[in-house]
This record gives sequence, structure tokens and C-alpha cells, in this order.
Amino acid sequence: MQFFRSLIFSIFVNCWGALIPMVFLIPAFISRNEKIADCGAKIWSIGVFWMLRKLCNIDYKIIGVENISKEPCIYACKHQSMWETVVMHLIINRPVYAYKKELELIPFYGWFIKFMSGIKVDRKGGIKSLKNVINQAKKYLSKGQSIVIFPQGTRVPVGESIKKYPYQSGITALYNSCDVKIVPVALNSGLYWSKGKVLKNRGTIIIEFLPAISPGLGKEEFNKKLISTIEEKSDSLRFFGK
Repeated sequence: MQFFRSLIFSIFVNCWGALIPMVFLIPAFISRNEKIADCGAKIWSIGVFWMLRKLCNIDYKIIGVENISKEPCIYACKHQSMWETVVMHLIINRPVYAYKKELELIPFYGWFIKFMSGIKVDRKGGIKSLKNVINQAKKYLSKGQSIVIFPQGTRVPVGESIKKYPYQSGITALYNSCDVKIVPVALNSGLYWSKGKVLKNRGTIIIEFLPAISPGLGKEEFNKKLISTIEEKSDSLRFFGK
């Protein structure tokens, strides 16, 4: 039964993910106003989470609410599932995700994200691409929006080592260039919504916002603190589920 419910949910996510862009794409295109597309993204997220609860019996709990910044900052979030690409729309006002440019090739969704608040990343662009990412981040931060970065650059299965999925240099470059605090975020979403699997495991996902890392640390000190903070907390959260 859980597999059947999960299958229905997967179908819904794809259909809902096509419907919202169809409704908001033309207004966003005509107005060239990111707020319209961002509104569509939030509505899409609300629908996804409502169905996730109703069909798959998956809810979530936020720990460390006091660490959610009232000022624009950069959230460095553990990435285990599609779940965290959705939830920030419900926690943060108009979050700005960094996304790989290949996503723009996806029908409907890919066309839509071009009009949303977002930072396009060309993984093959080298230094030029990194400079472009920094410039985009500064633009959004100056407008009062916070950035969401997945430091490892891809979804990482629960329990996998950072040697296999290392933290990328982009988060350090942003830390050194943007002069804002970095808020580490740990979670255990991979226990319930695994990459490449239809079955969703019922339960409560935990997402924890950890104390911010202020600007001014050296590269090595920052990397060590960020990685240890996220990895140790995410590892401990594995024992809260299943």
C-alpha cells in the first residue's frame, strides 16, 4: 500500500510540476517580475507537502528555528533528497537556489526556473562560471534575499562519506566574497525520500538549522568548521528515523 501511495505521489509531483509553470509562466514572462515566479514556486511547494502528508504520511520538524537568519545570508544545506529543494520555499521568504544549468532543459519546469529567483551554475565553466555565481549571489543578497547552496553539489545517499562526495569550492568562494554569515543546515530526508526510488518511507523528516558561521575565518578554518558541523549533525539525525 505504501508503494502504491508513493507511486501516486510521484505522478502528482510531475503533473503539479507541469501545471504550476503553465499557470505562472506567461505572467512571469510578460512582467519579467521574479516575484510572480517565486509565488508560483511557493504554491507548488505547498501542494507537494500537502500531498506528501496525505499520501505518504511524511511530515517534518524544524529544529533550531532561532538560527534562521532575519538578515540575508547563505544557507549551506546537506543534500540527500528532492525534499530540501522544496521545503526552503516554506521556511524562507523567496529563497534563491543555486541550480545546474542543465535543469533548464526540462520541459515546463526548466522553462519556469529561468524566471524564478535563482543562480545558474555551469559546472564546466571553471573560474568564469564561479565569478558569475558570486556576482549573482551578491545581487540577490543586496536585494534582501537569502541563498540556498548544497555544498556537495549533488544528492548524497545517507551514510556516504565526504571522500566520495566532497564539499565543492563554491561555498568557500561565496563565504570569502559575499561578507555574510553562512548558516549550516543538517537533515535526514534521505531516510524517507531516497534518490531514484519511488517508495517513500513514512515518518517525520528533521531539518536542523545550526549556529551561523560569521565572516572572517580563513579558508581552512571555515571549511573544517562547516563540514564538521553539517556532517556530525546529519549523521546523528540518522538515528531519529526509521
